[in-house]
Amino acid sequence: ERMGKGGEVAASLVLPEDSKELLSGPSYAATKLAPSEEWITGLDVAAFGKECEDLGKQLSKNQGPADAAHLQKIIWWSRSCQWLGCLLVAVASRLGGLSRGVVTFLAAFLLSTGTMTRWTIIGHHVCHGGFDKCSSYSRFKFGVGSAYRRAVDWLDWMLVEAWNVEHNQLHHYHLGEVEDPDLVEVNMVYLRELKVPKFVKQLFVLLLLAPTWKWWYYAPNTYKHLKVTERRKKGLPEFPDAHRTQVFDFAWLLGGGDQTFFRSSEFLTRCLLPYFVQRFLLLPLPFLLAGAYTQAVGTLLLAEAFTNWHSFLCIVTNHAGDDLYRFEKHCKPRSPTFYLRQVISSANFHCGYDLLDFLQGFLNYQIEHHMWPDLSMLSYRKAQPIVKAICAKHGVPYVQHNVFYRLYKTVDIMVGPTVMRKFPTAYDRDLDLSE
Repeated sequence: ERMGKGGEVAASLVLPEDSKELLSGPSYAATKLAPSEEWITGLDVAAFGKECEDLGKQLSKNQGPADAAHLQKIIWWSRSCQWLGCLLVAVASRLGGLSRGVVTFLAAFLLSTGTMTRWTIIGHHVCHGGFDKCSSYSRFKFGVGSAYRRAVDWLDWMLVEAWNVEHNQLHHYHLGEVEDPDLVEVNMVYLRELKVPKFVKQLFVLLLLAPTWKWWYYAPNTYKHLKVTERRKKGLPEFPDAHRTQVFDFAWLLGGGDQTFFRSSEFLTRCLLPYFVQRFLLLPLPFLLAGAYTQAVGTLLLAEAFTNWHSFLCIVTNHAGDDLYRFEKHCKPRSPTFYLRQVISSANFHCGYDLLDFLQGFLNYQIEHHMWPDLSMLSYRKAQPIVKAICAKHGVPYVQHNVFYRLYKTVDIMVGPTVMRKFPTAYDRDLDLSE
């Protein structure tokens, strides 16, 4: 069964060169493939999907004690980063000059890494259900249901319940579609269209957006999607302009601002305040005894900027670039087209061993993670070379680069005029599409 309308090879492939039909790349309506996309015509998407489905089942079946032990190892590494970072704060307060600066930088980096890995490795994979069957960690209990569980399991700017809706449901099962809440090209349209020099936009992204994006963009936007979903479940009319991105409104601090999706007081107290109190008020208190309170607060603020930069580097870059695809129509989960889209709309980074994977939040296996969201980190590492080989066998592009090269690609999409590729809808497999 071949790619193309109705599962057949599209006749447009044999059109003469002087045909006026649209060439693929910039348009969903394209009916003729560009040379770089001729792989589509030879793809047996059903066979590709079957291999992917079978591999996923085998990986899931093989998960067990080794995966649980690996998770415990990563938890230990993450906590050790936080503990060692706090220890170095006290050390730095006793130093002066360049030595103090170096130790402060190292302390901030460790605190930042502990925070990021708690999110991107532990919270991320547990909340997807990657350890439901092989450990005591459950997606149905981790970080949800009470302030206590959030504080113990994963306390960050984002509410875990909101993250589960926005990321686990909407992003993963609408990847590259307009319904994808993390579609960078759509979310950054205001910056792309801004009439200022490109380098000014690039500086804005790297120096202002990246070090603040978790509380400025991610926390309010995930919470918005939670409120939209709750409203839909109650059978209430949809919010006006429900698809627009919600970012932090500084007028909320004064009780004003945009109250379309939620009351600002509710968002501030339920989402941001718990983390702010724990991180910047309670955590520095013990350092009063060592006369290092100011040093602690300053280091934690620096660590906050670092962890935003670090997570921006490893997260935002996963699905943006002029070599990745967007899609016009929705496809059924776990269908052959679903597996194809997870590959051609995702980018992997260099990978293969714990330290490298840890520093990249285990987000360097993004293709494998999107194909099977509910597996462990070890399963993704095992799957990576196999998936790459399956893609090579079927001629499917498998994108993998250095993470900093992916940052360059992502920033180009954010500031424009670079665009992502649009998968020609005429070559979608109709059996896999849904409204």
